Amino acid sequence: HLGLVSDITMLKQHQAELERLAHYDALTALPNRNLLADRFEQAIAHSNRTQTLLAVCFLDLDNFKPVNDELGHNAGDELLIEVAQRIRTMLRQDDTVSRYGGDEFVMLLGEIKNRQDCEQLLHRLTDELSRPYQIENKTIRISASIGYTVYPFDQGSMQTLIEHADQTLYKAKLDGKKTFRMYETGNEAWRDEKNEQLYAIRRALTENEFQLFLQPKINMCSGEVIGFEALIRWQHPDNGLMFPQDFLPLINGTSLEIQLGEWVIRQALHYLQQWQAQSKPWHISINLSAYHLGSNGFLQRLNEIIAEFPTVDLQYFQFEILESHALDDLSLIVDVVRHCREEFNIKTVLDDFGTGYSSLSHIRTLPVSAVKIDQTFVRNMLADVDDCKIVEGVIALARSFDLEVIAEGVESVRHGQILLSMGCELAQGYVIAKPMPAAHIADWQQQFTLPEDWLSYRDSRQHIKWTQLNLFCLYLQLSLESVELRFEAELDDVNLCPIISIKQSHCGVWLDRTENLQLIDMESLQILKEKYRSFHHLLTMTLKLYQAGKKQSGLQNLHSLRSRYQDIYEYIQSIMSAFQPGEITASKSQYATNH
Repeated sequence: HLGLVSDITMLKQHQAELERLAHYDALTALPNRNLLADRFEQAIAHSNRTQTLLAVCFLDLDNFKPVNDELGHNAGDELLIEVAQRIRTMLRQDDTVSRYGGDEFVMLLGEIKNRQDCEQLLHRLTDELSRPYQIENKTIRISASIGYTVYPFDQGSMQTLIEHADQTLYKAKLDGKKTFRMYETGNEAWRDEKNEQLYAIRRALTENEFQLFLQPKINMCSGEVIGFEALIRWQHPDNGLMFPQDFLPLINGTSLEIQLGEWVIRQALHYLQQWQAQSKPWHISINLSAYHLGSNGFLQRLNEIIAEFPTVDLQYFQFEILESHALDDLSLIVDVVRHCREEFNIKTVLDDFGTGYSSLSHIRTLPVSAVKIDQTFVRNMLADVDDCKIVEGVIALARSFDLEVIAEGVESVRHGQILLSMGCELAQGYVIAKPMPAAHIADWQQQFTLPEDWLSYRDSRQHIKWTQLNLFCLYLQLSLESVELRFEAELDDVNLCPIISIKQSHCGVWLDRTENLQLIDMESLQILKEKYRSFHHLLTMTLKLYQAGKKQSGLQNLHSLRSRYQDIYEYIQSIMSAFQPGEITASKSQYATNH
């Protein structure tokens, strides 16, 4: 017998390679469009047979182009490989993910029972893809936006369903990226409206329709102007002056947000350059979003803008970031803030402090120079004892970390008095000035006069006993005024002056805290407690008479209430007059620590 033997291993390997190239993407090894079409037909058949839903998803990476531009295409390819791997591991075995082209992927998710099941999976997927990537020893941060449609509610060819998902992807991009949206038949009208709004904002940026209004920050003891917060406004040709809440949400998470943020930086540095040329030592602070701070190339672009103002002393330039935004990616915020401080000498202020769920962690971790007390706490502290506690707690916390503390939302002289008694001297708010164009600053300076009630703190602010006893007097006065207002205005809404217990009152909280801190001797404190208990009892009875319609009897009680108020006030003044000049019972840092 004769035989011929031939090794066809290479031939088989070549055929396998050709088959792989015909059905799989060469870079990511994911199914290509050819294999996707076959999988789509199978998925449709399975959906019809099992009476389940099929989600066709179109995924596009956010901020992928800057990676190619800055790090090169090799880094971009490595990033795509990592993205493909993460998607593959997040999907179920029977699901399909295909690289559709560039940084676009199509996914077929079968066995879907309802919309909630689908969106839970997409939510986990967007979270996974937004985790940092380590490429070429550099940390890269991107995210993904997804549009999806559901068969059989949406029917048609594979190309039709992909187009519908792609259209909805565009909406997800406009709504802030790192999100997903579902296609709804007959709901294409939003695209034209949204496009028109974005076009109008782009045009406004080109036509210089945006302005920076400036709100002063002052020292309430000295009246010194320490700086300004820059707040953007849009002088719309048809709608007039528009405020940030009217247009900023439209551009959240888009490249337009970054462009507008860079305009704000440039305009603020322009004002700073003018002031420094006039020897005015004012600082200026601007609000930056976490999205802008975390965008690829932020520090490089910031450096380029700074280079346009070589004479500006950047120690007077500040960024303000919302505490709630800092929650999004604390590690990234820390790196950017630290670089700005160390390389550019730009300080950062943590805005709306106290609204986040981890304020202590933020103030310990973030390299900030100051915190701003959220204006809602400041505005409400005259009526709400809990807001008062928060404000006082923030002031003490900031002192403990040697940070400046600024109160915003100061809308009355009384707000300022209480803040000064608590130890906060820096403030901004309507009682000082509303935001104004830069051209109006000189006129405001000439007309503004520091309230006399604030000036009295100039010589006594270091005396803890004096400021704390004065704080009690202010609280007591608030209690009396709230009742007087009810009788004078004949208010019928009981919520405007509710009946509260001693422990819920401003003065009651002060008395409990003072006993623990031992700011005054126990004998004086007990006398003060008895006097206030009598005052509060009469105040409660007066309010009950008013609510019962016995206003005449209530007015008689009000006269007695004023007498008891005067008695307490004079007693406190006698304690304060006993202080020796220059006596300081505790340093600021000790007081903050005790708090």
